[in-house]
Amino acid sequence: MNVVPSNAEKNRPAPQSLQIRFGLWLIIGLVVLAALGIGAVGAWQLSAVSLAAKGTSARSFVVDADFDKFRKIMVRKNATAAIIAHSGMELIVEHMQEVAIDASADRRPILNALKGKSQADLTATKQIVVSLDDPALDADQLSLTQQASIQPDRLHVRTVANQAAGNLEAYETTLIAEPQADKTKVTLTIEQVVRVNVPKLFLSRAESRVQEAADEATGEQERAITQFVAKYANQAIVLPELGANRE
Repeated sequence: MNVVPSNAEKNRPAPQSLQIRFGLWLIIGLVVLAALGIGAVGAWQLSAVSLAAKGTSARSFVVDADFDKFRKIMVRKNATAAIIAHSGMELIVEHMQEVAIDASADRRPILNALKGKSQADLTATKQIVVSLDDPALDADQLSLTQQASIQPDRLHVRTVANQAAGNLEAYETTLIAEPQADKTKVTLTIEQVVRVNVPKLFLSRAESRVQEAADEATGEQERAITQFVAKYANQAIVLPELGANRE
């Protein structure tokens, strides 16, 4: 006797076919979920964030001039303008705000000052405005206060931004010079904070770029100071720069 299968039995998928179909749908579902997950992560990584990126740099080097000669050149010549110009900027305003001299420890203040061997302590404060040539900073000028302390065996200059300039939220540099045998040891530092708006994916790169800029700045200052001092180092008499004050 031949048994004819019912229509229900004919349409019923084989167990193996069910397993294959279920497996395919499971794989497709996992792929879709993975794609959605990757998309969500990608969107999160590409969303823009605001970051205050900080760059700090310190550099020491030796200048081929004794400290007395170095001090005379830095004080009597316009070192500020030369260093700024070497960095591709321009000194717009340079105004001496305050000067104080303590000559109590110097028995011959006038003679020693003329000889460039003053034993007096001098402090000075300048107001400075420089031009900026960096589109990333979104500003064309930076206002600074420069304070200098000049002693017989030490020169210390600190320059600080008076306020933010575009994306540049903070800026400070220091210069310390001290005798080292018949030469002069100079130590430079720079600290800057730049506000950047970048995708999360590029945060590390943005921070690295601000740090690189700080390192480049101290390198440029070293070259500027070395060249500036060398320009006058062989002069027996270093005369004061006239007309250095700019309004």
